[in-house]
Amino acid sequence: MCGIAGLWAPGMAPHERLSLVDGMLARMRHRGPDGAAAWDGDGTAIGITRLAIVAPTVPARVYSSESGRIHAVVNGEIYNYQALLASLRARGHDVERGPDTTVVPHLYEEDGADFPVRLDGMFAVALWDAERRRLVLVRDRAGEKPLFYTVAPGRFAFASEPGALAALPWVSREPAAGALARYLAHGFFAGRDSAFRAIHQLPPAHVMEVVEGAEHRRSYWRPWDALSSRSIAPVRAGDLVAQTRTELEEAVRSRIPGDVPFGVFLSGGVDSGLVATFAARLGRRFPVFSLKLADRGYDETAFAREVARGIGAEYHEETMDADAGAEALETYAQAMDQPLGDPSLLPTWALARLAARHVPVVLTGEGGDELFAGYPTYLGHRHAALAAHLPGPVADAFLALARRLRPRHHHVTIAHVIERFLDARRLDPLERHLAWFGTAAAAEARALLAPELRARLADHEELAHLHDFAERLASVPAGGTAQRPKLVAWQVLDFELYLGGGLLSKVDRCTMAHSVESRAPFLRQRLVEFALALPDSAKLRGGAGKWALKQAAKGLLPDSILARRKQGFSPPFSAWARGPLRALVSERLSPGRIRRAGVLDPATTERVLDDHVSGRAERGRTLWALLSLQMWAERWVAAAHVEPVAPARESKRAAQPAFQR
Repeated sequence: MCGIAGLWAPGMAPHERLSLVDGMLARMRHRGPDGAAAWDGDGTAIGITRLAIVAPTVPARVYSSESGRIHAVVNGEIYNYQALLASLRARGHDVERGPDTTVVPHLYEEDGADFPVRLDGMFAVALWDAERRRLVLVRDRAGEKPLFYTVAPGRFAFASEPGALAALPWVSREPAAGALARYLAHGFFAGRDSAFRAIHQLPPAHVMEVVEGAEHRRSYWRPWDALSSRSIAPVRAGDLVAQTRTELEEAVRSRIPGDVPFGVFLSGGVDSGLVATFAARLGRRFPVFSLKLADRGYDETAFAREVARGIGAEYHEETMDADAGAEALETYAQAMDQPLGDPSLLPTWALARLAARHVPVVLTGEGGDELFAGYPTYLGHRHAALAAHLPGPVADAFLALARRLRPRHHHVTIAHVIERFLDARRLDPLERHLAWFGTAAAAEARALLAPELRARLADHEELAHLHDFAERLASVPAGGTAQRPKLVAWQVLDFELYLGGGLLSKVDRCTMAHSVESRAPFLRQRLVEFALALPDSAKLRGGAGKWALKQAAKGLLPDSILARRKQGFSPPFSAWARGPLRALVSERLSPGRIRRAGVLDPATTERVLDDHVSGRAERGRTLWALLSLQMWAERWVAAAHVEPVAPARESKRAAQPAFQR
């Protein structure tokens, strides 16, 4: 796991390019505190700052093909590299001894820009093809590893974090109006979106080839491919359950590191519980890490402890109350260079800090809900038509009752679900789905932006992700239509947007800020394609989701965990904002501070804050998204300069880059 950066700028002197790449790497030293290296040639410089997981004693370096034509840096892990290495050596390649990433330049020699289809892993790759004078960037299928880029006349730069690019002297920090509108509507940055107008993400499962500064992007894999290229023939339910167990166990085995210790992030749910259980069956002892939320209705640690006892794992727990949440908020704000619209980043941040004291790698349960239909929204679509046809007075009466009965101490109750369900009943299906997860209605998302940014928005720009998805859905018969999507369409929508743009970004940034590598076994390509191709009956049955996964977990996890409803890993931010953190939130979102930062609209923001703290409406998620955006704006947009970020691990001396020519 690493941070990578590079610059194509043929008009610069080599020492200028190397100095700028060194500066970007220095800003990302938390991603790789175990050494750095850079290479320069042909008007291009690329570099890496390394977190040593595979072959940990090997120093950081930029790897090249034996011909010297290809030079590559990689952030991530290639889990099938041993098989690839054997294949390459059988074909005559002289692959250097070193980490898993040594195979990449040789794979490119064999397959060109199609090489990522052979990779099982999480990765962001940058390589320079000297013969074709071409820079190639690649990102993994789900989007576990980030990759950002910026373009200017005669210059192209990339980095693992947008803050590294924003520090380049010619890169504007002007906010991106459209991307911020979509962030306020959905709570994340997906696709090519970034908070900075001059910076973009390379979308997951994409290859970009840059020739003389001109970009050419294409997708090399889609979640839909599993549906169009294969289907599971009718088989007995028991066989599907056995296959589910086998596929997940193999995925977990493939993600366990061989050279360093590892642990597991353990909540009280099925996904992380299965990951920990399958890891334990392989015979290695490891610690598990849980976070106790010190508020009624939020704590899952009793279930996590039960799993840890059952598998004999060393159990570590940390408690987060309102004061600890405020401390995590302030610490996060000093390190994050892009807003994150999910308040669960606070416990994730603290959990990563806890894990960093013990291990360099953790396994997580990300992806289980999207692949096996675990979110209550999937069930909600079954009844959406009924809600849409409710007479207005009846729906309003139910809505008023739900708001009156809504408890303030818990974030997932029947009253909360009914309130969000009825609020979105008149929206189109795709918009309704994201509204159930999202932060603000489309019109409000626009109104929350400062007038100067609002004026730049095209019509319906805040829903551009949904319009793009609807167009692609029309070409995939297995997914239904935009007006009548099938279950798998909702799953793919969440896989591409909520998982790729939100959850994985949150986990990557929180873990890497503490120099910890996170691995998600559920996101192995084979498991993703298997799960999406399951029949609906293997996903939803009765009033619950994840049928096949829960059946596979029988006998492995306690019945108490299999029977409980989904809770989620979110702090009681709504209650904190009305109580112990009210002064902090109100001060951060005061009209004067908002006007000075110049990104949000003071009046609309104040209205959201007042509605929430008064109890007139439940706006905790919107309020968090606003708070995160405002703190980013103060640090990156309004600030005159950016303070350097110190290495995350003070016990490891950050090596100076080893420059190669």
